[in-house]
Amino acid sequence: MSNKTICLIPARGGSKRIKNKNIKNFYGQPLLQRVIINAKNSKKFKEIYVSTDSTKIKKIAIDNGAKVPFIRSKKLSNDHATIKDVINDFIKKVIINKKEKINIFVLYPTSIFVDKNMIRKSINMLQKVEYVTAVKKFPHPIERALEFKNKNLRPINLKKKKMRTQDLKTYYYNSGQFDLFKLDAWIKKKIYYNLKVNFLLLNELESVDIDNIQDFKLASKLFLFKKKSN
Repeated sequence: MSNKTICLIPARGGSKRIKNKNIKNFYGQPLLQRVIINAKNSKKFKEIYVSTDSTKIKKIAIDNGAKVPFIRSKKLSNDHATIKDVINDFIKKVIINKKEKINIFVLYPTSIFVDKNMIRKSINMLQKVEYVTAVKKFPHPIERALEFKNKNLRPINLKKKKMRTQDLKTYYYNSGQFDLFKLDAWIKKKIYYNLKVNFLLLNELESVDIDNIQDFKLASKLFLFKKKSN
């Protein structure tokens, strides 16, 4: 029997770079609302939950069909709280006593480009591993990075800076869109990177990690581009 999959959207109220980022209006809808709608459209989730410390976010979540079974503590809603702690809090309060085999799809509240196809593909990929996420390639070889040292700008690796680009290794970074894992493996191993992993490789047109106002503007342009292309 296949695992039951639930969606968890961690959406706190505070945000320093963009005020009320998770519910900022995006072409007529709060970002969180768009994310919830995409999750529902996938038809892959038994339940969609939102973990938040905000009554305003709670109302938007419930109005759009998500469940908010508790208000997150202030301790788990400040800048020092980790997503691991938020996930464990949710597991402890909502699903730890359930007997079903469960997958948890952690969908971040500004991940508006995670559509039904991406959700379905990633859940299918989870069958043979314990953890699936989305990554992108670094746009330029990281060996060519520079750093300030003694007030001078220097290569971090002078030897590799002289190598041809095609001879350098390709590196990836987490795109900040979602994380999907099997609950029993998470409980046993405690952290993502101890799990057997697979990933979706996204191109530059498939996601934007909205962290500041420049990211928000870029996401707006990409959204319009995709809308005109469809």
